[in-house]
Amino acid sequence: MLYVQNRELVVPGQLIAEGGYNVREGAFREGKQVYASVVGLAELRGQDIRIIPLQGRYIPKPGDVVIGVVVDSYYSGWILDINSPYTGNLFVSDLLRRKVDLVREDISQYLSMGDVVVAMVKDVNERMRVQLEAGEPGMGRVKGGKLVEISPAKVPRVIGRKGSMLNTLQDVGECELRVGQNGRIMIWGKNPRMINAVVEALLMIEREAHISGLTDRVHLMLEKIKSEGGE
Repeated sequence: MLYVQNRELVVPGQLIAEGGYNVREGAFREGKQVYASVVGLAELRGQDIRIIPLQGRYIPKPGDVVIGVVVDSYYSGWILDINSPYTGNLFVSDLLRRKVDLVREDISQYLSMGDVVVAMVKDVNERMRVQLEAGEPGMGRVKGGKLVEISPAKVPRVIGRKGSMLNTLQDVGECELRVGQNGRIMIWGKNPRMINAVVEALLMIEREAHISGLTDRVHLMLEKIKSEGGE
């Protein structure tokens, strides 16, 4: 039995359901009863129950794609700010995907302080030491573009169901986006007006993530700005 509606705002300790449901992120079970563990939106799909948090810091987990900023270096790699209580470690071998002679090669030629990097979380140990890798296609040092930061909890809303919101931002906004699970988003585009419009849309999504019909409102806003630019 369900005690809330889909997309209903819930608070920690609130009873969500009772019975044999699959408990996912943001919820916990006590006996047959399922409760919310965070403030967020109840997402009910079939037998799955998860709570999408409305706020919170990013906690890295293996497989996440993140956008980091180089804040320090050491003899065999770099330390990245990943918008989390924990920093990420990127070894030069996990950037170049080859063995590196650290005596002969100066790793500063590959990354410098302040560089923006798209990476994947490779491992997180029990002491929350985060190891990154960035050798896959589409990863590594970012060239150009505009970096935007939103609450990591709102990232699922930026992507949308089956990518609907992300497609709207890219197609109507005439920009290319790379979304990190840590709340950082890179935007590339040819039209500065539309880049700024997409930034405005992202901030709108962050503010109104809990309100239904958001994809349609974002679509209308971007179309309006686009048409005004053509006048």
